[in-house]
Amino acid sequence: MSFLRLLFALLLFVCGSAFAGVTAERTRVIVHQGQREVSLVLANQNDYPVMVQAWVDDGSPDGGPDEADAPIIPLPAMFQLAAGQRQSLRLLYVGPAPSNDRESLYWLNLLEIPPDRLAGEVPGSTRLTVTLRTQMKVFYRPAALKTGVDKATAKLAFRLKHGRLSAANTSPFHITLAGLVVSGGEAMNVEGDGLIAPLATTQIASSVPACMRGETQVQFNWIDDEGNLQIGCGRLVEE
Repeated sequence: MSFLRLLFALLLFVCGSAFAGVTAERTRVIVHQGQREVSLVLANQNDYPVMVQAWVDDGSPDGGPDEADAPIIPLPAMFQLAAGQRQSLRLLYVGPAPSNDRESLYWLNLLEIPPDRLAGEVPGSTRLTVTLRTQMKVFYRPAALKTGVDKATAKLAFRLKHGRLSAANTSPFHITLAGLVVSGGEAMNVEGDGLIAPLATTQIASSVPACMRGETQVQFNWIDDEGNLQIGCGRLVEE
């Protein structure tokens, strides 16, 4: 493949990913221990029909449905959606979960495949079709964690060392940060997807504004179970 063709393909992928036509009613799914299944409504916002293939895995960008290994399976695994049509996707828990003392994270993959030919298209005409793949978080929450998720962010501890900012999550829940607010109300992005696993420490910034040094608290935005932004505050220790 020539450089120009490769660049063109990458541009199509990036642009297509930003405008996926098949969307879900929410941005994350919580499966509680004891639930046999959870439903999720999908909608095709394209003006043409698509085939959708669904599977749940560990989130590997190179993984496919044949390599998927998760205690949750989607049904139907493949279906067609007409333009504007909605489809209820069932996520069945088949177990077992790897841990009962903390949340487990999986990813629902939705592969959107457009038709080879659109209605009214002239036979023999040339058209480039692009398949789109989106991923959304699926959390499995053990019964021991029935309560406490709303207080999980209170256990975040921030450490500033050699100009790098990290966040330690001492709770059994996953925490997703959506941004920080430093002195004077200045907004600051976090590195990566902002996801901090249970009982783990993650670097969230490789450099911080000078005004953050000497502070004792960090104000942050985090995403709750409903996908809404919430505000939290954690202590900051400079080493």
